[in-house]
Amino acid sequence: MPLSFGTIIFAVEGIGLVLPLENSMKRPSEFGGLTGVLNTSMIIVSCLYIAVGFYGYLKYGDSILGSITLNLPNDTLADVVRGAYAMAIFLTYAIQFYVPIQVMWPTVQRQLPTGYHYIGEVAFRIFIILITFALASLIPQLGLFISLVGAFSCSYLAIILPPILEMATFWNDGISNINIFKDFVIVIVGILGCITGTYVSIQQIVTTFGNYS
Repeated sequence: MPLSFGTIIFAVEGIGLVLPLENSMKRPSEFGGLTGVLNTSMIIVSCLYIAVGFYGYLKYGDSILGSITLNLPNDTLADVVRGAYAMAIFLTYAIQFYVPIQVMWPTVQRQLPTGYHYIGEVAFRIFIILITFALASLIPQLGLFISLVGAFSCSYLAIILPPILEMATFWNDGISNINIFKDFVIVIVGILGCITGTYVSIQQIVTTFGNYS
């Protein structure tokens, strides 16, 4: 359960993209709301994740690997699925890197001459992407590290920090007791998930790499 908690939080955590994407929209008012961009996209993504996780475990059970594509057989249909999966990653990489580039690029840009800003930005983006490719290729048992990052970092960003910010922002405006209780429950669940998920992930990493040696 703690390992799955970290993996799930890693998969659905995107709090760092919410405000930048909303601010970049032509009509930001359509981002929120019951049928807004955020809720609609999260419902679709959650349904896809649940379906893949459920049917994947139903098919392969405990023998399922860190990525379900590794369990697929070597046939035409499986190759099509792998190709579609690779294309989905390729097309969404720009969105995932939107915030990191926005944070890191201005510092790098100031070190370059004015005429080299465009080429420098392209080279910088390629360099960052190659780093992620190298990490994905070189780290064995990547699923354990995904669970560790999800439990330790993403749970803080997605579960613990938002309710704390809500209480801090609206405390002087008379936040209701129901919202305070809700925020405290969310924070406690996030802290428990962070502690247990991080502990179990580190324990599994130590055990796995100990067996390798």
